[in-house]
Amino acid sequence: MKRNLRRSERGAALAEFAFVLPIFVILVFGIIQFGLALNQVQAYQAAAREGARVGSLQSSSLGDVNNAVTGSLVGIGGVTPTISVPTGPCAGRSGQTVNVQVTAPYTIQIPLLPDVNITLDGDGVFRCE
Repeated sequence: MKRNLRRSERGAALAEFAFVLPIFVILVFGIIQFGLALNQVQAYQAAAREGARVGSLQSSSLGDVNNAVTGSLVGIGGVTPTISVPTGPCAGRSGQTVNVQVTAPYTIQIPLLPDVNITLDGDGVFRCE
């Protein structure tokens, strides 16, 4: 009688595992994707801050800002981010601020769920010297 009870418990454990496995896979891959997206956001934030730092110099140009941002993102593969400097470099604007924005699309890919496209961004603001 104990032997029959063990067999039925094994089947129940297998059925429970079949229900829990997809949720576990979604949870694990969701955590991984969140970490990867957070890494990208931090990289874009650091690149925008570096671009704003270069743009805050009186002798800087828009090309210098773009080179600083792209140079900061050398280790980040994949897409090319969009770099915008709404206020322009600081040439002749002492005491004001320069703002650099870096944006790029990102796709969250989790097994068993549809892909989600989002936009990641970073902002950097420095005071003109």
